[in-house]
Amino acid sequence: MNLIELFIEHLKIDKGSSPHTLQAYARDLRQFEAALNAKLDGKLEDAREEDVQKFLKHLRDRDQKATSIARKVSALKQFYQFLIRENRLQDDPTLFIEAPVQAKKLPKALSPEATLALLQAVERGIDYQVNPELKTALQTRDRAMVYLLYATGVRVSELLSITLPQLDTESGLIRVMGKRSKERIIPFAPIAGEFLLDYLTRARPLLDPSSEILFLGQFGESLTRQAFWKTLRRFAAQAGITQALHPHMLRHTFATDLLRSGMNLRSLQALLGHADLQTTQIYTHVTPEHLADVIRKYHPRGGK
Repeated sequence: MNLIELFIEHLKIDKGSSPHTLQAYARDLRQFEAALNAKLDGKLEDAREEDVQKFLKHLRDRDQKATSIARKVSALKQFYQFLIRENRLQDDPTLFIEAPVQAKKLPKALSPEATLALLQAVERGIDYQVNPELKTALQTRDRAMVYLLYATGVRVSELLSITLPQLDTESGLIRVMGKRSKERIIPFAPIAGEFLLDYLTRARPLLDPSSEILFLGQFGESLTRQAFWKTLRRFAAQAGITQALHPHMLRHTFATDLLRSGMNLRSLQALLGHADLQTTQIYTHVTPEHLADVIRKYHPRGGK
């Protein structure tokens, strides 16, 4: 799988991007790659800032629409940031490329009713066509995975890379390595701890007791983001959820639910691992009714 395909898979699974966005970004990146190969005989990972600037100048000289150029800039910036996070690149050639000013899309979260339906489907489990013992093990694993994802708001890549030494079921804590190798410690709810302990004692020994990776496939292999996404889609179908459900939506749901419950933005920022509070502030647009209630409750003149 080449770098563009890896990036598109990341957008599809981790971000839940629409087919239209995936096609457009793939087309934009291949256009930039073709420009590099034609004029510079270079590779995407060898591109420099001046290469990006020349590419954008070429687009402007051809009178391409500003919206089209803005999308290409967005595609390039996200692509190179992804390569850096995946440790495939050290320097970002788009770092000083001015990003177009665009309205941020509000994160999509599940409604409380949809969240409940999803968790009920998880507890019923998937009807895996394997022997009964392995079927129970996989269902126990799925339940622990989904509950931990919803209970902590971690990114799916963080979830699937958790190792046993990073987990403390007794204290109800996990230690994850986020973007830019920033470590954070996250508490999780007791119910998630119960399901994790059940998985560790009854199910995981059947998969591969010698591996340090927490969540494993039926052959003892590390789970991929694609595999987790497919599992989540099966639960969504069982729950009757019609909207496109992706792992990142559970992260949005986690953040939205905590903000609605009264958590302050600084605490939420720490849990989500956001480097900038502005990234966390987007959730304030998701719960305007709740924030209005907070003002009425706590502001000296809120109820007058």
